[in-house]
Amino acid sequence: MRKIFLVVLAAVIFSSCGGESKSENGEMNMANFFERYLDTLCTASSKCASGFVNAENFSFCPKVIMNSTTPFEGFHKGENIIFKHKYEMLKNAEEMGWITVDMLQAEECFLLISQMEPCNPLDVQLLDIPQCALVFQGTKTLKQECNQDEECRNGWCNLRGTLCPGTCVDYKMPNQNCNASFDKCITGYECRSSGCSQSSTGALNDPCVSNSDCTTFLFCYFAKEGDYNGVCLKRKGEGMPCADTNECVVGLSCVNNACSRSRISDQVGAPCGVQPDKDENGNEIVLECNRFSKLECGPAHVCQKMPADSNLQCSESCDTDRGLYCDSSSHTCQWPKSAGTVCTKNEQCASLYCAVVSETEGSEVQVCQEPQCIPINE
Repeated sequence: MRKIFLVVLAAVIFSSCGGESKSENGEMNMANFFERYLDTLCTASSKCASGFVNAENFSFCPKVIMNSTTPFEGFHKGENIIFKHKYEMLKNAEEMGWITVDMLQAEECFLLISQMEPCNPLDVQLLDIPQCALVFQGTKTLKQECNQDEECRNGWCNLRGTLCPGTCVDYKMPNQNCNASFDKCITGYECRSSGCSQSSTGALNDPCVSNSDCTTFLFCYFAKEGDYNGVCLKRKGEGMPCADTNECVVGLSCVNNACSRSRISDQVGAPCGVQPDKDENGNEIVLECNRFSKLECGPAHVCQKMPADSNLQCSESCDTDRGLYCDSSSHTCQWPKSAGTVCTKNEQCASLYCAVVSETEGSEVQVCQEPQCIPINE
């Protein structure tokens, strides 16, 4: 088992970023940072000619990202996190005075995102981009309780084992011995076999040994097989030659040695699901429907519009702009349940957390709650 550690949310999760766009003193706050981040990311994605975001579905883009239930790995941690949960955690911590937003750093984040052309914005993870992760400035000092890394000043939050909340601990310093499984190095350094070593800046033409040494819109190019050192180069667009998907713009795949749009359709009635034929390497071909265009793969294995009313039949998804979810048991669209309501699955709750509150003679009672520490099966 591993755990996702989440602070108690301050309020019911928003259906979008919401809130005031500016703080009382006119400076950037958490709500308007995320509003601008999502707008910048969606705008950058719309520049990808073969991408998922276009003029017709652009207005849906921020909510699709905010309402995505696909978990991603937290920055410098192994826990899985849901985007909306992370937003609420950061917003709540700001309200408690544990985190502030660095306005100048935020502009660097927006500039970097605007230079990207991710064909699928869901492939871009905010906290994996150092220029964006540094936007959140913690106020807590060494040994103080914490719920997430961003709350700690000049350190990180140790949430390992059953700790919830955890405690702020120091980063390892340059050249100091470290264990990559247990320690974190100060920003700009990585834990390698020799200790905390300086990271590549990841800029164009910088040296690298892996793709992680390069910024999000670059990849590590090796002149020939077996080379240890490479160089960071710009990712390739649709139709350009490639040997691996990492060489292509975020959201494109390397198919038949050319960067190609992922197998996703914008058309109602287009085939979807596992196809009878396999690709040139003998792998299954899976066609998907563009969720940014509010499409899902229906029972007839063709793309259909996501249902937008309760009790309508659904395959996997409902119109999340309406706040509906597709119940996996009845395959009908339902309204999510509020805190304190009896539930059986996370998907049924507006908080996405169905918690066991009591157990008697092998029988469990579960209700929707705001998440704190959520166990995840390995």
